[in-house]
This record gives sequence, C-alpha cells and structure tokens, in this order.
Amino acid sequence: MIYVDIKGNLGNQMFQYALARAIQERSGQTICLNTHFLTKYKPEYHCSLDDYILNNNVIFEDEKSLPFFVNTYRGAVRALKGLFPEQFYEFCAKFGVYIWMQEPYKKMRIRKTKNIYLVGYWQSAKYFAPIDRTIKKEFTPKQPLIEENWDLYNKIMNTESICVTIRRGDYVTNEKYKKEFFLCDNDFFLEGVKRIKEEIPNAVTFVFSDDVAWVRENVPFEGEVYYETGKDPVWEKLRLMSACKHFVISNSTFSWWAQHLSDYPDKIVYAPSKWFPDGRACDIYEDNWRYIQV
Repeated sequence: MIYVDIKGNLGNQMFQYALARAIQERSGQTICLNTHFLTKYKPEYHCSLDDYILNNNVIFEDEKSLPFFVNTYRGAVRALKGLFPEQFYEFCAKFGVYIWMQEPYKKMRIRKTKNIYLVGYWQSAKYFAPIDRTIKKEFTPKQPLIEENWDLYNKIMNTESICVTIRRGDYVTNEKYKKEFFLCDNDFFLEGVKRIKEEIPNAVTFVFSDDVAWVRENVPFEGEVYYETGKDPVWEKLRLMSACKHFVISNSTFSWWAQHLSDYPDKIVYAPSKWFPDGRACDIYEDNWRYIQV
C-alpha cells in the first residue's frame, strides 16, 4: 500500500497524488489517500481528489491509526537513521533534498512487499514527469461542465484568453499566512496582463479569485474582461482556468495546476520572481515561465 498523508487544498492534494501515482507505476500497489489530517486539523477543507477520474487502484480512508512513526518528529529521526526504508519525508521545498535520495522518482527504494508512507507536499513536476500525460488525463473532473458556464467556456476557448488567478482569502486575512505567503499585489497582476497584451493585442482577460467582488472593485484591468462567478466548485473552476491559453499566476498551487494542465502549445505564463516571501529554494518553477519581480 502507498499511504499518502493528504494535506492542504486541491492544488496541494494534486501534487501529493501525482507523486504517489508515479510510484504506483513502478510498484503496482494500491494508493491510500488518508484524509485524517484534514478531518482533525482542517475541517473546513475537503479532499477534492474524489471529484476526479483517478486510477482505479485508489482508495480513500480517514484513518488515524497509521504507524506511530509517520508524520512525527520521532518518526523523522528514525527515518533518517534508515530504520524504516519505506518512509519518505519532505524536509524542504527543493526537489532532490530528501531522505536517501537525489532523484526521488528514480531512486526511491520501492519494495512491493512493504508499505510506503508519503508525508509532505512534493511541489515539483519532476516527481511525476515520466507519467505527466497520465496525470493530466486523470485530473479530468467526473462531472460535465456546469450548464451555466458554457458561455464563459466558449469565450475562453475562442479567444486569446488570459487566465488571471488572484489568491486572497487567508493570504490576506490570516496574519501568519500573510507573512509567509503573500507576494502578489494588484500591480503584479496588472503588469502580467499588460505584458501579454503587448505581444497579443487581442488577448482577453478572464479573472478567477476567491474574492471576485473585491477584485472587481479594486483591480482595474483594461479592455475586455470576464469574471468567473466565484461560486463554482473547485473542480469546475480549475477546468475553466486550465482551458485558457495564457496565464498570470499567483504563488498558489491552485494557480500552478491551472497553467500546467493547459496544453496550449504557445502559452505564455507570468509568475512571481520568487515563490515565498523569504526567498527559500523551491522547484515549483517550470521551464517556459516568465517572471515579474516581486
């Protein structure tokens, strides 16, 4: 069994599943998505992975009785000593700096007779690069496009659409999160749209946010602009976002997946020049991105 400690909202959950799925390709084991952390510590969150057409060999559990060495400081120490070679803990945000390995997908000690426990966020496409097409296919929502969104979807598909994702929520209301994560102010998004329109004058802006009303009042985009209602479920919102051709993304894993799931060959992606305010190393960046200084 491949046990995955599910944490965070949909963007983080997708990274966690993607690594497990890459390991499953080699081991053939069942993936167990354990949602106990969300149930106990983040009851306002929802495990949204069940809304997608995942591999058949996946189960969901809310089980607190995982082995005592999982997701604890004592467990991390034991893992470092090599006592549990099937444990994989993430200790930093940069790909390749983990227990026993430089390239986790290639060098993980996959033992078909042993359980594997994944504890971390795994925010890098490098973990699942060999099965990227599979991952994109499996991240197809189970439900069809919501009827009320067909007009917006058709506009996205038939224009040089720019997806702008403005993350507010706890990035601005929670002082701790604001200090740790907030980077992208109004000028960042306006500059990103401006740069894309300098190359593609007929581009059309499509705005997605967890606070659409605030964005309408406070971020003065020029030209033709459309706004998602803000009321769609996350799987529908992400479907609309990833249908766009170009992107101005915030430092959010939800934004990241929108641009990654897009297969438009000539897409332009503008991202913040750093992913965390403290400038810590990470491997979430993609090769085709362009950057705006923050």
